[in-house]
Amino acid sequence: MPAMSVLRSERERCSPLSARPVIWWGAGGWMMVVWLIAVSMVAACSPPDTPLQSRGAESDVLVFTGARLILGDGAVIENGAFVIEDDIIFDVGQIGQVEVPKAATVIDLTGRTVMPALVNTHAHLGWEGYTSWGAENFTRENLIDHLDRHAYYGVGTIISTGSDIEEISLQVRREQRVGEVGGARYLVSPGIGTPGGGPNPRFTDDDGWWGLHHVTSPAEAREIVRSEAAKGIRIIKIWVDARDQRRGAQVKLRPEIYAAVLDEAQVRDVTVIAHATTLEDHKRLLRAGNRRFIHMPYDRAVDEEYLALVRERNAYIVPTLGMITKREPYYVPAFEDPFFQEQVSSEVISMLSEAYEGARPAAPSERSPPAVERSRMLASNFEALKDHIILGTDAGAVGDFFGYADHVELGLFVRMGMTPAEAIVAATRRSAEAFGLMDVGSLEPGYSADFVILDANPLEDITNTRQIYEVFVRGERIDRGALRDRWTR
Repeated sequence: MPAMSVLRSERERCSPLSARPVIWWGAGGWMMVVWLIAVSMVAACSPPDTPLQSRGAESDVLVFTGARLILGDGAVIENGAFVIEDDIIFDVGQIGQVEVPKAATVIDLTGRTVMPALVNTHAHLGWEGYTSWGAENFTRENLIDHLDRHAYYGVGTIISTGSDIEEISLQVRREQRVGEVGGARYLVSPGIGTPGGGPNPRFTDDDGWWGLHHVTSPAEAREIVRSEAAKGIRIIKIWVDARDQRRGAQVKLRPEIYAAVLDEAQVRDVTVIAHATTLEDHKRLLRAGNRRFIHMPYDRAVDEEYLALVRERNAYIVPTLGMITKREPYYVPAFEDPFFQEQVSSEVISMLSEAYEGARPAAPSERSPPAVERSRMLASNFEALKDHIILGTDAGAVGDFFGYADHVELGLFVRMGMTPAEAIVAATRRSAEAFGLMDVGSLEPGYSADFVILDANPLEDITNTRQIYEVFVRGERIDRGALRDRWTR
């Protein structure tokens, strides 16, 4: 059927000759699905001013029209339209170029912006309890809550790296795949590291710590990769840093061990991401074949040798700026931000406020010369690497909060030198491509219907990603109001 009812003048769009179900919102938040056969012009043409209601049984096909579409690869369609059927994007284009199925439900988004749901490639789910932190929080229920929190903020995919209790995480992953669990799409990434090393002591000092496979030889490393691949794991993290001084390890993962991990992973179709923070470790890993990094070099300025390796390998780097900018004068603690406050209880806000007393960053005039120079160096490194940057927050490990931290990170991307358009590409299409996720991160036919509807244009101001009107993940509307009620009571 031609898209004549989508490409039409204002007068034609309101004509009683139209015969297609349209969602109509009332001022009280109720919804009516009507066939436009003898409906008034006012009812037919009024854009929605309250959130979408659940679509019910009227149609399995939805057509969204009139919005600005940010596709994820840098392209933008003004006055666009896209079709979703069940959980898949069926067609995308300008109004008039998209064929509208006969029985589709049409939703007018005139004046709004649609972008792909975010793809977060680095967080630590399960440990955060919002009023406590630790392994005792790692339950099925809390893990699902963290998936919901990401979805609430427009994150469609989350990779949890190196700290998830496998028995629980693999169960939740299975349940999500068969539709029993919702929220952001959950990808599990177990860790490999030196005995006693790996993550920081906050994790390893916990009596219930689990998440790291300790290896002492290339043979052990290969066996772990084979075992994890047999469980359906497709992403593995390697901890290279020697960070756990409390346990006395202080030994980095040896190059011959991570070379074995990278080699076996390639055979098993497993993607590897390396936790490394020094320039020399980055160079060694790149030469060994690693292409994905958690953290950019923090110890010194990047050089041309390193940048040439990054370009040659087409490397992807998660800078986790939110983690390293907490001492910057522009840092805003979460508990002071209304965007964070809207989804937590007053108890959480009070607890965070009390913990923050006396820890505010120094004023610009009070900062030491080394601190100022380090900030300049990090900003310079980010600028040099910006075409290889992807989204990751480290949320759940260092006091950042699920979903909310993603928007903080986007703001930091722009502060450090990206345009809003570049930041969105880094947080959607490029993040997905880094891990071979070819069905998320874009508004494109054949991709999962994971998208965010915004009330303002983030290309003009990146903070407009916070102006969330609705979120869809796997074609299902996230009931953000119900989640808020649950979290704030």
